[in-house]
Amino acid sequence: FLNHLNQYADAVLADDQYKRTQIQDKSIKTDRILGAFDCVHAPCVDTCPTTQGIPDYMYHTANGDFDKAFEVINKTNPFPNTTGMVCDHLCQSKCTRINYDSSLLIREIKRFVTENASNTNTIHSIVSKLDKATKVGIIGAGPSGLSAAKFLIEAGFEVNIYEEKQKPGGMVTSAIPAFRIEDKSILEDVKRIENLGVKIHYGVKIDKILFAEITVNNEYVYIAVGAQKAKDVYLDGVESKGVYNPLEFLYETKENPNLNIGKDVIIIGGGNTAMDAARTAKRLIGACGSVKVVYRRMIKQMPADFDEISAVQEEGIEIIELVSPLKINTKEGKVTSLSCVKMELGKKDASGRAKPIAVPNSEFEIFVDSIIPAFGQDVDIDFVDQDLLKTKPNSYETQLPNVFIGGDALRGGSTVIHAVGDGRKIAEAIIEKVTNQKPEEHAIAKKDITARELKIKKTKKIFSTADYHAPDSNISNFKVISVSLTKEQAMEEASRCLYCDDICDVCTTVCPNLALYPFDVETVEYQLDKFVVANNELKIVIDKSFEVTQKHQILHLADWCNECGNCETFCPTSGSPYKDKPHLHLDYTTFLESADSCYFYKSEDNKILYKAGNQISSLSRENEEFIFQINNNKIALDTKTFKIIGHNLKEHDMIDIDLKVAAEMSIILQGAKQLINK
Repeated sequence: FLNHLNQYADAVLADDQYKRTQIQDKSIKTDRILGAFDCVHAPCVDTCPTTQGIPDYMYHTANGDFDKAFEVINKTNPFPNTTGMVCDHLCQSKCTRINYDSSLLIREIKRFVTENASNTNTIHSIVSKLDKATKVGIIGAGPSGLSAAKFLIEAGFEVNIYEEKQKPGGMVTSAIPAFRIEDKSILEDVKRIENLGVKIHYGVKIDKILFAEITVNNEYVYIAVGAQKAKDVYLDGVESKGVYNPLEFLYETKENPNLNIGKDVIIIGGGNTAMDAARTAKRLIGACGSVKVVYRRMIKQMPADFDEISAVQEEGIEIIELVSPLKINTKEGKVTSLSCVKMELGKKDASGRAKPIAVPNSEFEIFVDSIIPAFGQDVDIDFVDQDLLKTKPNSYETQLPNVFIGGDALRGGSTVIHAVGDGRKIAEAIIEKVTNQKPEEHAIAKKDITARELKIKKTKKIFSTADYHAPDSNISNFKVISVSLTKEQAMEEASRCLYCDDICDVCTTVCPNLALYPFDVETVEYQLDKFVVANNELKIVIDKSFEVTQKHQILHLADWCNECGNCETFCPTSGSPYKDKPHLHLDYTTFLESADSCYFYKSEDNKILYKAGNQISSLSRENEEFIFQINNNKIALDTKTFKIIGHNLKEHDMIDIDLKVAAEMSIILQGAKQLINK
């Protein structure tokens, strides 16, 4: 036995599957609140700015229905070609598979579906069409402006886009290097939107006069300009020959891939623009030169996408962490070196990251031919007062009536998928203002897989075997570095999806004491009643609504829990199942010692108690009635509608009775009965 253990230990040390390769710690936790009920939701969807139905298009892809998969994608994301290649895919960082083996290649599957669907011109209006067209003017033909245009025109709006450049696509077309995405991918997305009837006016420079005209001629305006200005750099020598503006460098390289920048190049910064600049510089100088990235914090604190950081390292570019530039040294107006100082991390600053502090007497020099300071991007909007662009609370609408702002214009330099998501949400806000119709919610596809099959699927490790990387030789040129998955790879990869939008149960699988119990209920939607006293008379009036929309629920068996916190660590919400889920006791003594919990009578399988503070109430089922008892007061409730059908209260007995408690007890009762009868 010991010999086998030693052999296994030796094998683990040599197995790549057990080696830490990620830059950041993996966790599927999101910001979503964990409630008592209805917690099933895919964390990949929660994390996606466009809230795409990812499990749905995984399901359709796995079953070979690529048209249906594309239809799901196109409902919320009109840039599938583009995001299929350059999305920062935060969804993959929250894929439940990372707790088992490896994340699904969600972005690559999107690319495959878009390239292989037979009909990519599907039209899907999120509301019924307008009877009369309403005009919307959009400033900027980047992903955000075009995304808004797509959803607006499908709803019957008249849309005109005003673009300063002579081509669409915004920063994606101008700045993202050719080795990451081909122009044809962007233009296919744009053409699909233009074919809907969107008009794009090119070469239009917006000034205050033209902006005023646009606001007069359109009922609604969306400001969707990109962050096309590099942040100012305050270093001595920054104006010297050999120092490149990062965005202008990327623009110029797309037009001239033979730009001469010397042999030794330094990139300053840790964002996506810095990573793109570093990888571009590497291709320009070839194998005989050196590209280094200097960053004042540690690699794991870089704001760039983790995939981009990994790609930089894989391409042989050195990242020198905990180093800050001091000044650019020159000779006869030409860059010669960069003076730097070593840093150490101190206390956390406002960003939540440890603040870098200079190490005394640690200055050193790096000799270079070119320097590209990439400290981020700014938005340059000079056609309207900046104070007027501040948004209203929980809104994209500015202080100017019916003028909206989003994408980079709102966020500063951000990602393509955030821009696309903002565009859709702003379109929905405009549509709702005009029609009073809320856009339809994404309906989860009915999947031909049972709960038992899903649970069995979650017991198996299935590592990805698909490879989308182009040959290594592409690192020395500007050819696209990724290739599309094959049909077999895409279907096999998509079939690894755990369909977390149907059943989650992560907490139940990580609990060592089995203290989290899954159970099924019938969904309900109640309009609750309440008691009020008016003119010394007790009356029943309509109160709040109560609903449980998901069949699958979770109970916390408080007697069995040792509060180890495993469920909190692995739950895809921000909550803690052992704290937030309904607490059920099977031991009466521990129930009396608790608060905010239930007790189930094993001998009376239709009765449950609830303790809030020192007050105990009960709910029992008798034929077609629920009897809710609190103190000496009894209330009879219809089992189908939960309406009050009888009571023994008098106006002088009136207490604050919340029937939501009783409704919750009725759901917990179902779980308790299933547990005991199991």
